[in-house]
Amino acid sequence: MKTNIVVTGATGTIGRRVVEGLIAKKAPVVALVRDPSKGGSLESAGARLAVGSFEDRPSLERAFADADTLVLITAANAHADEQTIGAIAAAKSAGVRKIVRVSALKADPDGPTDNTRQHGRTEAALKASGLTYVILRPHLFLQNVLGSLSTILSDGKIYFGVGDGRMGMIDTRDVADAAVVAATSAAYDGSTLELTGPASIDYRALAAAVGRGLGREVTYVAVPPAAVGEAVRALGADEWTVGVLRDYCTAYSKGWGDFTTGEVERITGHSPRSADDFVRDVLVPAARSGSPA
Repeated sequence: MKTNIVVTGATGTIGRRVVEGLIAKKAPVVALVRDPSKGGSLESAGARLAVGSFEDRPSLERAFADADTLVLITAANAHADEQTIGAIAAAKSAGVRKIVRVSALKADPDGPTDNTRQHGRTEAALKASGLTYVILRPHLFLQNVLGSLSTILSDGKIYFGVGDGRMGMIDTRDVADAAVVAATSAAYDGSTLELTGPASIDYRALAAAVGRGLGREVTYVAVPPAAVGEAVRALGADEWTVGVLRDYCTAYSKGWGDFTTGEVERITGHSPRSADDFVRDVLVPAARSGSPA
């Protein structure tokens, strides 16, 4: 009987914690990586490495050959829907029984961003595949504010384009914890779950939490959504990313993300981490080390 759990995106922020969580539960886990040199710590911790990519279907089928469950994580990009649908097909061909999909907030083929729409299409493909599934839809990541660490440290400012929008922002650690439970339990099979933090807050409240953690004044400076796109373009982002960030900011500024759910606590058994928890555990150490990672 197949027992392996394969995790794609295994060296990413969420994927790495999923692998570590599965190892802690003594689950037989395979970490799918593009570059084996980046997976050494996971292998040392007890995972088996498989080398492959979404563009190489035979490599996926080899990695999935002994898998019962697949935790399917894909990086946001212009071709993520093609990659995901191909991975679902490869999993079915290889005899995978169940897929835990890390999707996106309010995924919908008619959603406000191309990322939302892509995830809407891939969720439909997963449901149509006949495989057992759990779909996790996380809210805006608190970890995204690490991208503002340089301006936080240089002038005490967070620049972003969501206006006064309130959002149920989530710590990626809670997303990973939920994925570990979903991969090792049948309790949520067939479910589509929106994952949020404990409170819907605006960026001024987030800036205040950052300031409390750092012991200095930090303020939020609202800029137009288009300015966020221009800023990431100047840093080398592609046009797809520019458009998605602009459209997310527009949607959030209009209240699209102003909600919370109790799903993280229901699945994991612990309350979702707050902005203050994130700042204390993640942002402050990153600020001290000088690294956003």
